[in-house]
Amino acid sequence: MTSFETEALRADGVTKRYGPALVLDRASLTLVGGRVDGLIGRNGAGKSTFVNVLTGRVGADGGSVAVAGAELELKGPAEALAAGIVAVPQELVMPMDMTVTEVVTFGAEPSRGVLLAPRAAERHVRALFESLGLDLDVRRRVRELPVSWQKVVLLAQALHRDARILILDEPTAAMNAEDCERVMTVVRRLRERGLAILYISHRFDEVEALCDRVTAMADGQVIDVMEQGEVTHDRLVRAITGPEVVATRPTRASAPRALRDSPVSLTATNLSGARLDGVDIEVVAGEILGVAGLPGSGAEEVFAQLAGRQRPRGGSVEVGGEPLTTAASANRLGVSLLPASRASASLPSEPVIENLVLPALRRVGRHGFMTVPASRRRAAAIIDRLSLRPVADRLLGQLSGGNQQRVLVGAKLLAEPRFLLLEDPTVGVDVAARAELHTLLWSLADEGLGLVVGSSDAEELLELCDRIVVLRRGRIVASWSAAEATEYALIGAMTGSIAAPAS
Repeated sequence: MTSFETEALRADGVTKRYGPALVLDRASLTLVGGRVDGLIGRNGAGKSTFVNVLTGRVGADGGSVAVAGAELELKGPAEALAAGIVAVPQELVMPMDMTVTEVVTFGAEPSRGVLLAPRAAERHVRALFESLGLDLDVRRRVRELPVSWQKVVLLAQALHRDARILILDEPTAAMNAEDCERVMTVVRRLRERGLAILYISHRFDEVEALCDRVTAMADGQVIDVMEQGEVTHDRLVRAITGPEVVATRPTRASAPRALRDSPVSLTATNLSGARLDGVDIEVVAGEILGVAGLPGSGAEEVFAQLAGRQRPRGGSVEVGGEPLTTAASANRLGVSLLPASRASASLPSEPVIENLVLPALRRVGRHGFMTVPASRRRAAAIIDRLSLRPVADRLLGQLSGGNQQRVLVGAKLLAEPRFLLLEDPTVGVDVAARAELHTLLWSLADEGLGLVVGSSDAEELLELCDRIVVLRRGRIVASWSAAEATEYALIGAMTGSIAAPAS
């Protein structure tokens, strides 16, 4: 077990390039036994690449990594694991049909090298949980457990693997307050056992409550290190946003536009669900509404309920006063969803034209079923509208991320919706493609399409939207016009500081 207050891991001047892009620029970090270090930064700051270097998944182009004073040559994950570095990813990846005991011992016998018999394994795993102050039936199937307990199972697996350095990537994402506290309690107990822990999170209230030291990253560099007693919510937010300033960049909210005075609105009243508690949302034709929220905030559930893909436990969704209760009624009423996962909304091995036409042929839209000739005429018009003619005959999977996203937006437009819901519409696209997509969405709104855009990217929402609401732990905690909001306030509300009342 790691000794308390001794250096467990030191990364010095780590550099990594992908082609011309410098994604890690002389990044340094020190982890100490019996301490929880926080790591914060925007998406794209370099956190994931840094972790991939520390765990041997990615080779660094420069710098060094040492464990207990001995420099490592990390050729792959096996070397990192042998050095006692164990990472628990944000996404739960484990065989869900196995028992708790089987998952904890899966693929990693203890360092003593003894293969445990089933009953001995159960006793061993039960003792692991008891050492953490937990009582869990180790014979239960993992799929039967709540998500927080599934995460705890992975923490126990790390102990079984004799972890000395534990890296936790967004460990409480998609959890409610009770589940978060369960995981944080286990992390505190692991700290008491002397583990060196790196805690990566966008939830700044957790970082402030749990971490003994915090490192902030931006553009691949370490830009701030906060020692114990210096960690405050205000400093955490400012570390990744810079000084609070009023935005002066051109935005749709401050530009001339033709927002329509339409009686038609998409209205959600008092929505509730597994992660929602009394959410009210309204967007009118011609308006762009931003829904800001971190993973687990409830934003995904809001979009699923607005699109009729999930029934609310309470509350209602209406379009122009007509109830929207199913995906079929959403299509009929002109509400279309483009989910964050392109894979679930596209056919990468089919040509662009088929990706435009096929989705429309599978559903009943506002004007009934669309015939093949009509859909192809409409698709040709959309190809011209979106400047896709040069790539119209290519397979979707051969296109850039920006062009793929334009095709998927075009597929939704084929059915002539009145409201378009977009989750993270510019994830994975370059700066130029992002600007083109924003221009397209502005023009669609000016023509009367109502848009709801979900994202955790504060800068994008401020640039793109007319209004922004912030979801946190299933509730709307703030609401602004985009012209009034600042990046500092928006990130503060998403991460735990209610910077403005919902209005």
